[in-house]
Amino acid sequence: MNLRRFVLAGVALAAMGVMALPVMAQNAPPPPKLSPAFERAILNEMAPATRAEVQKRAASGGNTVQGVIATMLLNDASMVKGNTGAVTVIAIDFVRGVVVVQTAPNQYQPVRFDPKTLKVLT
Repeated sequence: MNLRRFVLAGVALAAMGVMALPVMAQNAPPPPKLSPAFERAILNEMAPATRAEVQKRAASGGNTVQGVIATMLLNDASMVKGNTGAVTVIAIDFVRGVVVVQTAPNQYQPVRFDPKTLKVLT
């Protein structure tokens, strides 16, 4: 009888552990939000036409400047040559003009772009 209770308790603990794993994965912190001063500094480095486009898109639908810039870089068709799958922007370095994209699990690719126009350089 004691062995049966021990096994039942072990199975119950294992089941609770398995059920808790997906919950922990869903509670990842959101990406950091840029400060307004940093957003203004990024916008001031852009060409006037590009700045106006980014500000127009960021002003609607709860978009952020960072999100709009990432989307504009992803929309450039020449960003990832030969990739037909999903692409995710991982990091953007405006000083160096480099965006790092994830093309597959554990596969990252740096791509150069012009910070003034947000156009990918070939």
